[in-house]
Amino acid sequence: MSQQVLHLDFIGLGPETTQDQRSQLEDAAADLLALDQVIDVGVINADAGSDFDIAFLFVLPDFTDLEPFGTDPRYVRFLQGSVAPVLRAFAGADVKLEDDLAIVDGAAACLALMAPEETYDWDVRDALERWAEAMAPNVTAIGVAVGERPQYRGVCIAFGGGAPTARKSGEGSFTPTLIRGDARRLG
Repeated sequence: MSQQVLHLDFIGLGPETTQDQRSQLEDAAADLLALDQVIDVGVINADAGSDFDIAFLFVLPDFTDLEPFGTDPRYVRFLQGSVAPVLRAFAGADVKLEDDLAIVDGAAACLALMAPEETYDWDVRDALERWAEAMAPNVTAIGVAVGERPQYRGVCIAFGGGAPTARKSGEGSFTPTLIRGDARRLG
């Protein structure tokens, strides 16, 4: 069982955002590898029909690294100086991964689930596992939310050939967010 925590930033870009600005965002995210709390950084550049334009993936070694990462001036500068000027919409998630995450270049999809407060973690995990099974044999990572009052209760990421055809989970009381496109490991 992994101790890793995945912090995700989902970004909806303003319509005037240029490709150069997108590249600058990726460079700024890659610079965060210099933080002691960050062991890997990746990006999913979303295809049309995704709920956000970009998903940044920050892999942290442990739950105790989450607060120092989120309050580090370099991460704050990334959000305020790089993300904010091109921002249309923003959401985030923090999940404890069941297995260590290996970010893979190529096709990827990320499903994040919102759920009512009274939903049990095992319900969230079951829904994510069903989605992951539909993505098989792609490499997948599943995580359930950590921290207090999370917007997203769990996340599943799939890397590989079938990811571009990923569909939102139609699971009862869950509200899904789906980002699919091309993933790239940064740094």
